[in-house]
Amino acid sequence: MAAARLAAAQGSPPSIACNVCNVVLPQAERLDTQGLPGIALAFKSHCIACDQDTWAVRGEAAAVRAFYAALEKSVGSKVRLGSVKPTQGS
Repeated sequence: MAAARLAAAQGSPPSIACNVCNVVLPQAERLDTQGLPGIALAFKSHCIACDQDTWAVRGEAAAVRAFYAALEKSVGSKVRLGSVKPTQGS
């Protein structure tokens, strides 16, 4: 059942809102999470309205926290958690 939901979610990109200005972002880049235990899905999008990146990650709580900690270390600044509106069937 979980595999079916994951496959359905992979087929269509989620609706992601910008973490800064809440504009709905029309495109989200799905990131490869194969080497990230506990992360089911991860997406990145760039908001042209406020020129900020938004990240949305789905997975086990500890793995999501570790993902954001690594992301903050990589970009050198605080990253706000995003939210993903589930796609139909997920």
